[in-house]
Amino acid sequence: MVDDDVDLVMAMTVALSAAGYEVASQYDEREVDDRIRQFNPDVIILDVMLPEDDMAGFKIARSIRHHDTIKDKPVIMLSGVNTEGNIPGGISNRDIDDVFLPITRFLDKPVDPKKLIAIIEELTA
Repeated sequence: MVDDDVDLVMAMTVALSAAGYEVASQYDEREVDDRIRQFNPDVIILDVMLPEDDMAGFKIARSIRHHDTIKDKPVIMLSGVNTEGNIPGGISNRDIDDVFLPITRFLDKPVDPKKLIAIIEELTA
C-alpha cells in the first residue's frame, strides 16, 4: 500500500491483516518500484497524490506496467481527488485504460475496509 495518509494505512493494515493478508506500506514515492518488486505483492494499492508529487500515483501505476515481474499485478487506486476537487471532472473506473490510468480498479476515499477486502478477494481469486 502506497499512501501518505498514515491513519488510513494503519486502519487498512489492521483490517487487511485481520482478513489474513500481509501488508507492506510506504508513505511516499521514493524507490517505490524497487520496494514493490522486492515485496512482490498479490495486489498493489496506490494513492493518487503523494507528498512530493500530486500525480505520483498515476506515474507509479504507469511504471508498474513496465516491469515484467509486477506488470500483471492488480492495482487498486484509492483517492480523495473527487471529493477534494483536485482533478477537473474527477476520476472513475471509466477512466481506466492502458495509457492514462493503467489500473484495475479506482475507489474514492474514504474506503470501507470490507469493500476493499471484497475487491481484493475478487481480484485474487
